[in-house]
Amino acid sequence: MQLLYLTPAYPPGLGGGERYVRALATELAKRDCRLVFVASAAAQEADFWLGTAVQTPQVEMDGRITIHRLPIRPFPGGRLALLLWRKAMVTISALPGDQSRPLQRMARLIPPLVGLEDYLTHLAPNFDLIHAFNISWEYPLTVGWQYARQKQLPLVATPFAHFGVAGADRVARNSSMQHQRQILREAAAVQALTSIEQAELEQIGVSPERISVVGGAADALPQLLDKTAVLREQNLHPPFALFIGRQNYDKGAIQAAQATLALTDLPLTLALVGDMAPDFRRFYNRLTPPERDRIRPLGRLDEAVKHTLLNQAVLLLLPSRTDSFGIVILEAWAHGVPVIGAQAGGIPGVIDDGRNGLLVPFDDVTALTAAIRRLLLDPDLRQAMGLAGLQKTETQFTWPAVADQVLAQYQRILT
Repeated sequence: MQLLYLTPAYPPGLGGGERYVRALATELAKRDCRLVFVASAAAQEADFWLGTAVQTPQVEMDGRITIHRLPIRPFPGGRLALLLWRKAMVTISALPGDQSRPLQRMARLIPPLVGLEDYLTHLAPNFDLIHAFNISWEYPLTVGWQYARQKQLPLVATPFAHFGVAGADRVARNSSMQHQRQILREAAAVQALTSIEQAELEQIGVSPERISVVGGAADALPQLLDKTAVLREQNLHPPFALFIGRQNYDKGAIQAAQATLALTDLPLTLALVGDMAPDFRRFYNRLTPPERDRIRPLGRLDEAVKHTLLNQAVLLLLPSRTDSFGIVILEAWAHGVPVIGAQAGGIPGVIDDGRNGLLVPFDDVTALTAAIRRLLLDPDLRQAMGLAGLQKTETQFTWPAVADQVLAQYQRILT
């Protein structure tokens, strides 16, 4: 089976969506699928508006997977202009009538890959199917849809849709504009990561029989490092909680820090792994020196270092409204660590509230503080929830199981 995959970016670097795509492709490659990726050369999210250092297409191999990386040109006006452009797209989508065509043209800058359409026409393989990912940075998905129509090939879409709080906030509007809905409605199949995402996709008009819930999984655990040495290197002392992901308001990093600081009677430190967004940087810069001792941004970390810290953490915080799944939840569970997530996005489709973790309303710092306090003061509950999460990960969330469902869907489409 010859598969063309289109995605905004491909590891190393970036986030859970990119790691998801790579892990799925690696599993499918073991099953005699030939996979060709076309992605950007972005190594971090800021490359989507600052542009990449790479100026010409690059071709490389990742095991049996071929990756074509295309440059990104700088977005005129930088990040602020990109946010205004996106806001304009949402506004246009809300206008009466069919606004799909102007939105498709505007999507060429989300992100601004150089020569994507032309590049696809020169790829040699005769593909059986096109699979495109990530509706938040939808230019590759849009081009994949157009290319599939031109070549009369089936399109499979994995949107990683962010529907926010019950599909009703700004995050949801960014994932359900007219042109996005058109692509998903016309795709041969749409793969959701959770039943929550499935229900929201149905709400925007995707036919239920075209949606499959394929789930996600965590990568195999790396060899852990010496915990004493890692804690000393990161200047961390137990007890500490971890936040993993882009540090901003929508991800819940600011709320996680506020809740930690509200626990004035408990000795908890919050360590944050990942890139710091401007809004979190402004928040952090306003903290007093004693508060900064408890809120510790660590930046990007090697996977072995990250997992060694997870293994020693008392809990993971992911009070986010922009996660369609949250692979870091599975990573925490793999170490028997309980999690606290938000009742938003796809997280409630992963965490069973009260069994393997706790759910709180998004942006409710008081509820988040109470949930942290509850777990800190009850080590037996922490252990029970962590073990329940570990069992769920081992039985429900494995890459072979995900690949089985994806491959079965491919075969149904092609027969």
